[in-house]
Amino acid sequence: MVDFRKNADIVLSTLERYRYGPRAISIAEKCFNELSVALDCQSGHHFSTEFALAWCNTAGIPVVYRQPYEMNIYRLDDVYRIGHVLGKRIRIYPHPSEPFLYIINDYLDELRKSGDYTPIHTKNIRCAVTHFCCFVQYNGVSDPKDISYRDIDAYDSFMRESSKAFYINEGLVVGFLKHLANKWESKSGFSLYMHYTESARTTAFSGLTEPSQQVIANIQEGCCGLSARDFYNTISGFVDCLKEYGYSSQTTYYIQYALTMLFLFLDRSELKYDWTTVELWFQEKGTALFKAGALEARRAYELYDDYSRNGCIDPRHWWKHSETQYDKLPDWCRERVDPFIAAKEKEGWETNTIKMYRTCVTAFCRFLVDFGIKSFDEVTSAIVKEFNAQDNGHRTPEAKNAYNSRIRKFLIYLEINGILPAGIYRALPHSATSSEKIVEILSDDDKRAIAEYCMNAATPLQLRDAAMLMLLIETALRSCDIVALEAADIDWKQMGIRIVQKKTRVEHLHPLSAKTMNCLFRYIKEVRKPDTGYSEIFLKLRAPYEPVGRAACSNALIRAGVSTGRTHLTRRSYATSLLRGGATIAETAEMLGHADTFSVHKYALLDSARMRLCPLSLSETGLLMEGRYRHD
Repeated sequence: MVDFRKNADIVLSTLERYRYGPRAISIAEKCFNELSVALDCQSGHHFSTEFALAWCNTAGIPVVYRQPYEMNIYRLDDVYRIGHVLGKRIRIYPHPSEPFLYIINDYLDELRKSGDYTPIHTKNIRCAVTHFCCFVQYNGVSDPKDISYRDIDAYDSFMRESSKAFYINEGLVVGFLKHLANKWESKSGFSLYMHYTESARTTAFSGLTEPSQQVIANIQEGCCGLSARDFYNTISGFVDCLKEYGYSSQTTYYIQYALTMLFLFLDRSELKYDWTTVELWFQEKGTALFKAGALEARRAYELYDDYSRNGCIDPRHWWKHSETQYDKLPDWCRERVDPFIAAKEKEGWETNTIKMYRTCVTAFCRFLVDFGIKSFDEVTSAIVKEFNAQDNGHRTPEAKNAYNSRIRKFLIYLEINGILPAGIYRALPHSATSSEKIVEILSDDDKRAIAEYCMNAATPLQLRDAAMLMLLIETALRSCDIVALEAADIDWKQMGIRIVQKKTRVEHLHPLSAKTMNCLFRYIKEVRKPDTGYSEIFLKLRAPYEPVGRAACSNALIRAGVSTGRTHLTRRSYATSLLRGGATIAETAEMLGHADTFSVHKYALLDSARMRLCPLSLSETGLLMEGRYRHD
C-alpha cells in the first residue's frame, strides 16, 4: 500500500500543478481513499486497473462521481506504468500569468495588424499559444524569456500523448516562438526545434558518449569559433555561394537542412562552432539523424568548414575520413617512408605513380611489422626473400615485377642513406617472363551499338557520351587524354586536334571527321556549362562543374551497350583496322601517337584473323604424327 499512496500523491500533485479546482482535487482524494479501503479488504492488497474499474461499477458509487472516479483510476494506472500521468488525461486550464499574458497579447496584436489571418484562425492561434504558455508556466517557468529546450521537449512529449493531431498545435506555436526570438531575444533555435521535433532528428550534448563529451568540453574552454547564433546567420551566405557554383536547389535545400540540424545541436548545448566538435557529434549521431543522406550531410559540413576558414568553397577538396594502412604504420616505418615518397614527388612523378609507390612500400612495411620487425636495422636478405615468397597477389609476372621494382627502389634508397647494408635490394627478383596475347578488339556488334547510341543521343549525358565515344573510335586517344582535352586543342577550321599526350609526353596531331566535330560542337553549345573557370571540355553535368575523370569514358561505353568498359579496346581496334586496311607499321604508329614502332608490332603479329591465313602444315615443319600417345 506504500506504492499506492505514493502514486496517488503523484496524481494529486499533477492536478494541482495544472490548476485543477478544489472540487476536482477533493473528488480525486475521495476516490483514492475509498479505493484504498477496498484494496485493504482484498486479499492481495495490490492495485490493478481491472479491479479498480470493477469496484467503481459495483461499490454503489453515485452516478455523478462514477466518470471522475474512472478518470482518476486511469491516471493512477499511468503512474504505475510510466511514472507520470499521460497528457491525454490532463486538461490545461488557461490561466497565464501577467508576463505570459502580456507577450501573448503583443503577439496577437502583431498578427491582427498584419491582416494575414482570419478571425477564426487568429482565435485558434490564441488558444494554441495560451495552451503552450500555460504548460511551461505550470512546469516551473515564471517568465517567457526563461523557456528552454527542455521545456519544449516536455511540451512536445505532452502533446504527443494528448492527441494524434499534436503537430497542428505545435505548428501554431512555431510563429509565437519566432516572435519571442525576434522581439524578446529568446533563443532563435526554438521555432526551428519545434518544427523538427516531430522527426526526432536533433540531439542533446548529453546524448554523446562520455569520452566525446570530455573532448568537446576541453575544446570549448578555449574555443574562439562562432557562437551558435552567428553560425546560423552565416548559413544563408554559404548557400548563396553554393548556388553561384551551380549546385541544384534540391542539393542546397538538403545542405541547409543539415546545417540547421548542426545549429540546433550547438544552440541547445550552448557550444561554439568548432570542426572537431562537429566531427565528434557527426560520428556518433550522423547516421541516426540523416539515415541514407549521411554522406551528403558530411559533405555539407566539409564544404562549410572550407567556407568558414576561407570565405569560399573548394568543390575539389575531399576530406579523408578513415585511416589508411599507410596511416597505421608505426613511427619507425613512417620516418623512412615519408622522405622516400617526398623524394619521388620532387622528381615530378604523376599523382597515380606516387600512390602506387606508397601502396607498394606500405605493403612491404606491413609485412615487416607482422613479421615482428621493429626497426629497419633488423631487415635481412632472408626476410626480403620471405616477403617475395608469400606475396601471391599478382596475376601476371609483369604485375609482380612492377610491384617489386617499386619496393626495390625503396630498399636502394635505404641503402644509399646507410640504413640497410648494401646489396639487400638484390633479394627481390627483377625479371618477368614475357608473354604475348591475342589482341582483343571491339566486335562488330559493339561498333554498331556505339554508332546507334551516338546517332540517337538527345539528353545532356548522352550528348557528352557521344562526343567522348566519337573521339575514342576516330582518334584512338587514351581516356586520360580525352578528359584532359581543352578548347584550345581543337582546330575547328582545319578539323583536327593537337595535344601533348599525358603518357608519352609526345605531341600528337589527329584529323577529325565532320561527324565527330558536330558531336563536339553540339555538346559544347547545348550541354557544357560556360564560365566554370575550367579549360577542360568535358565537365560534370551537376555542380560542382569540374572536369570528369577517366571513368566517364568507360561509363560512356557501358551506357552505349558495349560488352566492356575497357576504353583501350577502342585504341586496339583502331590500330588493327589501320593494319587490315593496308597501313604500314610506321603509319599506324604515327596515327596512334607513338614515339616509335615497337608498341605497334603486337597488333600486326597477333591479329588472329590474319594469322589464320598463313598456317603451316606439320609435314612442312618436319613434325610427324607417328609415335604420338596411343598411336602406332
